[in-house]
Amino acid sequence: MAKGLFTQGMCVLLREPVSIEALEAKLSAFEVAGHHESIEDDDAPETIVLKYREDVGGHLLVTPCRTPWPDDMGDPEESPERFVAWSLGQFGPLAFPGCLQRAGEQSWGWEEAPEAVKTHTAHIRLLISYVLGMEEVEGEDEDEDIPLVPEEYDAMNEMLFITRAVTELLELPQAICYFNPGGEVLRDQSGLRQGLNYAWNHELPALDMWTNVRIFKADEEWSLMDTVGNGQLDLPDLEAIYRADQFEPADIERFLRNASLYMLTSDEEVEDGDTADGPGDINWLAMECEEALSDPPRSTIRWIPQNGSEPPAELMERGNAPEEMDESDFDEGFLDDDDEDGDEF
Repeated sequence: MAKGLFTQGMCVLLREPVSIEALEAKLSAFEVAGHHESIEDDDAPETIVLKYREDVGGHLLVTPCRTPWPDDMGDPEESPERFVAWSLGQFGPLAFPGCLQRAGEQSWGWEEAPEAVKTHTAHIRLLISYVLGMEEVEGEDEDEDIPLVPEEYDAMNEMLFITRAVTELLELPQAICYFNPGGEVLRDQSGLRQGLNYAWNHELPALDMWTNVRIFKADEEWSLMDTVGNGQLDLPDLEAIYRADQFEPADIERFLRNASLYMLTSDEEVEDGDTADGPGDINWLAMECEEALSDPPRSTIRWIPQNGSEPPAELMERGNAPEEMDESDFDEGFLDDDDEDGDEF
């Protein structure tokens, strides 16, 4: 789901449920704006509302849930309440069915994650929203439509704020781990602390704590690696398709991380036909795709090595994106170095 009623979402998985009082004690560094009681959800009857950017009506909602994470996100017929909650973004604006399972299967930074996740029986949801209290924001006209996302929107600030709350909640004795549904990331308390400290010490955004890099085997020769979760920072996710016998996965991962960092820190956008120096000391070509090759559904920038290899047709499908590239482009190694149609970064 896209950002709307909620703009960020994270989660803490628990061995057993926790009380509102225990949560408030751990979140004492934050200012409580109030509480919200649910009359429809017996499994999550109360939410703590924390102040965040009051000038634009921002709040951080912290909801303890007495049940495991609902990875199926509900069904319109069998569990309509859960399905509606997912459609409204109440499990996180970028959450998609199966996100916890995929996070466990692709948890390269915490190998114990798949087994640890099985022990959780409850969870805490954290969501940022600008809907609550907007009528109190100075200058708002009651007759005007109030935007779900303010003009002074700052996704990075949101990520830092909600992550700080997660680190506090991980100190609960019931806490197992941090789970980011939109980025499909799992980390225990130690792993998250180490990742955040590394980013802080090197003055970098904690991308690997917020987004995941995954690897898939497309066929006997070709592999796919992608990022998931860049949408939290309003960036497209990235994919790279490559022959497994020609490149090292670590080099592809580094390339995707560096490209994500470039998009985050540069004023320039990566567009169809752009090229970049990449693994193998060759150029890689960017291809805008409306449909990713793997779940969750999202648009991506797909990178293809310009070394004369011809990817399988199914790896070149891009949905309703710009006009498909001609097959001869791949036979000749895509754009020449002096081709003016592609920009290099």
